[in-house]
Amino acid sequence: MNINKNKTTLAVPILLGIMALSCLLSLRVKSPTVDEFAHLPAGYYYWKTGDFSLYGKNPPLIKLLCSLPLLAMDISMDPIQSYADRGDWRPWVFGTHFMRENAASYDSIFFIGRLPAVLLALLLGWYVFRWAKELYGPKGGLLSLVLYTFSPNILAHARLVTTDVGCTCFMFMTIYYYWRSFQHLRHKDSIGAGICFGLALLSKFTALLLVPILGLLLILSAWRRKQEERGALLSVFNKLRSGFLRCLCDGGVRLVLVILVALFITNLGYGFQGTMKRLKSIPHESQFYKRLAASPLNSIPIPLPAAYIQGLDQQKLDAEQGVFLNYLRGRLSNRGWWYYFFYAFVVKTPIPLHIGILISIWWALKRRRVAQADAFLILPVLTVLFVFSFFNQINVGLRYVLPIFPFLFVWLGRLSQLNFTKSVLRWSAGVILVGYVLSSVSIFPDYLAYFNALAGGPSKGYRHLLDSNLDWGQDLKRLKNYVDKEGIDELGLAYFGHVDPGIYGIRYRLVGERPESGEIAVSASYLYGLPYVITYGDRPVSIKPGAFEWLHTHRPTAHIGHSIFVYSIMPEPNSLPQR
Repeated sequence: MNINKNKTTLAVPILLGIMALSCLLSLRVKSPTVDEFAHLPAGYYYWKTGDFSLYGKNPPLIKLLCSLPLLAMDISMDPIQSYADRGDWRPWVFGTHFMRENAASYDSIFFIGRLPAVLLALLLGWYVFRWAKELYGPKGGLLSLVLYTFSPNILAHARLVTTDVGCTCFMFMTIYYYWRSFQHLRHKDSIGAGICFGLALLSKFTALLLVPILGLLLILSAWRRKQEERGALLSVFNKLRSGFLRCLCDGGVRLVLVILVALFITNLGYGFQGTMKRLKSIPHESQFYKRLAASPLNSIPIPLPAAYIQGLDQQKLDAEQGVFLNYLRGRLSNRGWWYYFFYAFVVKTPIPLHIGILISIWWALKRRRVAQADAFLILPVLTVLFVFSFFNQINVGLRYVLPIFPFLFVWLGRLSQLNFTKSVLRWSAGVILVGYVLSSVSIFPDYLAYFNALAGGPSKGYRHLLDSNLDWGQDLKRLKNYVDKEGIDELGLAYFGHVDPGIYGIRYRLVGERPESGEIAVSASYLYGLPYVITYGDRPVSIKPGAFEWLHTHRPTAHIGHSIFVYSIMPEPNSLPQR
């Protein structure tokens, strides 16, 4: 059945509207996650001071965008006090004081601050539809958009003040406009790619992967163009000009333009602070930069802000030192596993998506023909997965490879071109698509905790992955609803996050390694061995691996959002008095 223009025009805003509604309704019941707790206050601090050092481990753009609406609110903050002596914990110490000073309006601050993240997710959805429509027609565009708007992993992070969706959005838009520059040979598409590349670099350091991706795409495009010209009837002059080198030079001009525009946008984002400093004059600690400092690059001016270089250095240092303890299927490691992200993708994406990927691979092999667009869609996926699997030791969430998802969704739009001649096949395709949508609807509003049936569902997610895959401090508000419903006056609590439970009116006492009785609520991350630091009490408390093994002999009475386990533990009976 053909989908006419009017139906497409109507379907796109409906799908994006459903996504926006899902995000708004779910973010209302979710407390700030571990990273949000520091990101949003840092962005507000940037606006008030112009100092990007508070949370320099991430570029500032997403924090600035999300905190922009806060400038119209009555918010208390001391711009002089930045806690520069607190080291890596500085953003969270600042976030704690920000929370204390704005306790009455804290919930409203985060509701408003999350709205720009939702808008970025909607912008990304529009571009997913746009590219798929250009490749596969209206049906392909709508199929890709359905896959995007009902993706549990996209919905999970589309509501959060973090860098993941913003970086994913601008990386995708960069590749889209870069593809268009090869299709239409227009400089305005190259400039568009450069602007988006710069915005991606200002969002997250992951965007630096665009440098090798764009370079490889240039080589592949030049090679394909040479192959196409080989069989063409050309004049003698054109034959002399044709070839791989000429094609490479033509594309190279566009790539240089993209990079120059991206560098301008990146420096503009930092107000050109510290631009063109020599590496030897920029403080650095990681082994990666020490090796660069021992090379001739040490004396060459760097066309990036000094704060950008320092932030990247700190990220590299974290990766080298293994500061994050990683969890996979009950095991802990500070080195990670090369197959972590492949495993996380298998268990945290809907099974119908896996079926669609297998069908698409089968169809591509059967056709034995690779379109130019396939390289622009698949190469970013392979590059991101390869780099994060083999050159990264931080395994704390599938969100690190979130940029692969929109490319996959567009690539799967090709399935709309399959000719299902038999009614059984048409019905099967419909059932698979409905199953995909239902997998998203059924997990609302707990998208962050999504695990497919193959993994045992969200209730068994802790058996596979923790941290931002399941329990990121997002369910404190829902715990408050449970406490009120059950009439619990006070409970023992150890939750994986930074927001003071008292902000939501939860009366609690901290619990730890010593067995206790009464109503006990513990986050899945702590319960199954992931260490962290509780900062919302009177003093910081370190939670060590295995601290809550004493709870494993008890059966939980409730699961809050699949991330917090609640126990009702009776006190030990007193011994009978002697007669």
